[in-house]
Order: sequence, then structure tokens, then C-alpha cells
Amino acid sequence: MGAGLSVDERVDKLFSLVESLGRVEKKVLKYFFENISVGEIKAVEELRHQGVEEPEEVIARLVDLGLLEEGVGCYNLAEPLREYVRKRGVPRELLV
Repeated sequence: MGAGLSVDERVDKLFSLVESLGRVEKKVLKYFFENISVGEIKAVEELRHQGVEEPEEVIARLVDLGLLEEGVGCYNLAEPLREYVRKRGVPRELLV
């Protein structure tokens, strides 16, 4: 996503996707907005502890949508969203 788009345009596209997410997907995305980058095992354990029944499936969907990235042994908030958080903080109003 985003060939030729500015960071702000890429963020706007991703935020429009967030609006269409369900409650559980938003809960998982909020976790990554607050933690940015988390090891695979730790993320799954913590999300289960927070009541997410199948965190691996939810994470995979968010990766497919481009909201998260899968690294080597970790998951990260997508780069344009990391940049947004660095500049403006966590968009809590989007994740309720």
C-alpha cells in the first residue's frame, strides 16, 4: 500500500480501515498502538490474558489489512502508523 502516497495519505487510508474494524480487532490494534513492537509469543499471551480468544487470527487479519507488520519473531504497528504515533501520539478516539 502507498506507492507514491505521502505518509499522511497512507495514514488516512489506514485510519479509514480502522473505522470498519470490529470491537476485538480494534482492541488488538489498540494494544499495538500502545506497544508498537511485540514478540509473537508475548503478544499472543498478553492478548489472551486481555480476553481475545484467537489472537493469532486477529493479528493475521490486521497484517493482511496492512495495519500491522510481521517481523522476525515479532509483530509491529505498520510503519506509517508508527510515524503517526511518534509525531502525534496514540489516536485513542479512533480505537473506542
